[in-house]
Amino acid sequence: MSYQVLARKYRPETFDEVIGQDHIVQTLKNAFARDRISHAYLFSGPRGVGKTTTARILAKALNCLENSDGTPCGECRNCTEISTSRSMDVLEIDGASNRGIDEIRNLREVVKYPPINAKYKVFIIDEVHMLTTPAFNALLKTLEEPPPHIKFIFATTEPNKITPTILSRCQRHDFHRMSIDDIIKGLDNVLQAEKIEIDEKSKQTIASQADGSMRDALSMLDQIIAFAGSKIEIEQTLSLLGIIPSELYFQIGNVIREKNRVKLLELLHKVFTQGYSVSQFVSGLSRHFLNLLISCTDSSSELLELSTDLQKKYSEEAPNWDSRDLLRYNDQLVEMERNLKLVQQQRIYLETVMLKLVELDPSVSLDELITRLSGSASKHSQDNNPHPSQTFEKVESKSDPAPVVNEKKSEEDNNAEENPKSEEEAEENTDDENTAVSLDHVIEKWDYLISKVGENGTSLSTFLSHGKPTTLEGKKLVI
Repeated sequence: MSYQVLARKYRPETFDEVIGQDHIVQTLKNAFARDRISHAYLFSGPRGVGKTTTARILAKALNCLENSDGTPCGECRNCTEISTSRSMDVLEIDGASNRGIDEIRNLREVVKYPPINAKYKVFIIDEVHMLTTPAFNALLKTLEEPPPHIKFIFATTEPNKITPTILSRCQRHDFHRMSIDDIIKGLDNVLQAEKIEIDEKSKQTIASQADGSMRDALSMLDQIIAFAGSKIEIEQTLSLLGIIPSELYFQIGNVIREKNRVKLLELLHKVFTQGYSVSQFVSGLSRHFLNLLISCTDSSSELLELSTDLQKKYSEEAPNWDSRDLLRYNDQLVEMERNLKLVQQQRIYLETVMLKLVELDPSVSLDELITRLSGSASKHSQDNNPHPSQTFEKVESKSDPAPVVNEKKSEEDNNAEENPKSEEEAEENTDDENTAVSLDHVIEKWDYLISKVGENGTSLSTFLSHGKPTTLEGKKLVI
């Protein structure tokens, strides 16, 4: 018998074997227990999370000859034929290849005939969003009122592309992206059955790279087993999958913080000589800064989907960073990742932007900036004037040509308090001296004075225009 890949060999055969989709499994099992099986189901979600597998299990549960409680026996003729894709009553249709209206018309003709050996004729249409709009319209009436022996199960990764009229006629179940713990649990079952030894770091790496897809994780594991044999270590895993070690990201982050340009260029040279993907490196470094940013919050390292050792390392490294700097670095990296597809010399562009990160000044808050400026201003004032109490007197002495004697000034103040009238007279005399002008000057500027008065919009300028200055005594002008 030809070799069968792990993703197919260890495909779940019952609802209890499905990992990471407990909300859907429980709903379907309850539907069997209460005899509330819908005529049409829509399974939506990311790739490799069990949509088609669950559809096959549902088809077996509907047609099992031994059990009718939603748990297929896996041994009767119907279960065996469905598992091996040989059943004449369970038809799996590829929506991408049979997307036209003619294929749907043929399906409508097949629907009329009852099942041959099974209880129900089940149509599993994968990637149903690929059907054309006329094909969807042709399916509407059959989907709404199918014969009692017909069940439809649709699977798609893009439910938003399905017309609302189809969605309203189906019972929709959304499959979740699988967590790292769920993927590791599935890997453990396979590794135990295959008798493969593997370290925890390798399992964690495979689960992280799978991006929520159990099928992707098993495909990577299959590849690593072919490379390393029955004993797998982290070095082999990183080498085969081309994954950049996390230690390299920590080193690059440290040299950026320390503004060590020479060391940064050496590490970037290592990235290129090792043959790592530039886009993968930029994406990984952006994720590294994001992990540090998350770890800057108290007790938030547990939110990271990483191994315990890496979580601890990020927690220890985070206090050395300012969250505002990490945000600025990530903005630059996101922009660089977007522009990498447009540039021809990726290495030159990468080195330029990385050196730009080194040149960025540390972030300073507004309060801290004000404090610094206030401190430098005080220091500057003290340096120029070692005796602040004498500042006022010095300023006064600069404006007055004659020196000021404090004792004399005090006596004048006391006299002013005792004789307020003399103070007023002094003020009037001062004003007279400051505002003294000659009559000739007033006569010379008389027309100008009238025009300025007229700008206020009053009629006073009209009266003034009929007179002329005659005498000037202090502030008193006779017209």
